Amino acid sequence: AYMVTGGSSKDFAEARVFAYQQPQAFSRLMALLVEATSRYLLRQVSAGVHAVQLFDSWSGLVPAEAFSAWVIEPTRRIVATLKAQAPGTPVIGFPRGAGEHTAAFAAETGIDAVGLDQAMPLDTARRLQGALPVQGNLDPALLLVGGGAMRQQTVRILEELADGPFVFNLGHGILPMTPPDHVAALSTLVRNWPVAEEPA
Repeated sequence: AYMVTGGSSKDFAEARVFAYQQPQAFSRLMALLVEATSRYLLRQVSAGVHAVQLFDSWSGLVPAEAFSAWVIEPTRRIVATLKAQAPGTPVIGFPRGAGEHTAAFAAETGIDAVGLDQAMPLDTARRLQGALPVQGNLDPALLLVGGGAMRQQTVRILEELADGPFVFNLGHGILPMTPPDHVAALSTLVRNWPVAEEPA
C-alpha cells in the first residue's frame, strides 16, 4: 500500500487500482514482499525472538473478492517459510479490519494465534478461540483516556476471553500521546486480574 501510494492514505485507492490494472506487476511485487518479509522475520528469530507477529494493518480495505489472494495467500506463504526454516516459532497474524474474513484468515494461513482489532465483537473472538489463541483487543483510545473507562472495558475483555487461549493486547498500536502512567495502570490491572478488577 505504501510503496504504490508513496505515503499514507485513508483508503489506499491507488494501490487497489494498481492491483486491478496491472495484476502481473502486482503479483511480482507481492512475491518480493513475501520473500523480504520472510527473510526479515527469520533474521529476527535468529537474533533470539521467541515469537513473531505479522501486522496487515490495511487488510480491512481489501475487497471481499480479493481477500484470499491479497491477504490470506501471501500470509500463508510467509508462515509456511517460517514453519519450514524456524519450526516451533509461534506466528501471530493480525489482519486489522478483516471483520468476517478473520475466521478464514485464521484457518487458512497456518498462524498459531490471531490478533484482533477493537472492532471485533467479543462473542466473535470467543468463537475464534475454539480454533486458536486470540490476542487483543482494547481500543488504543481507551488507553489514552485511562481511568474508569479503560478499566471497565479491560475487565469486560478479560471476563469474556481470559478463560480461553488468550493474550491481552490493544486493538492496534499505542497512540503517541498516551501517558506512560496509563500504560502502567493497564499492565497492573491485567497482571493482577481478577484481584485488581475493582478500583482502589
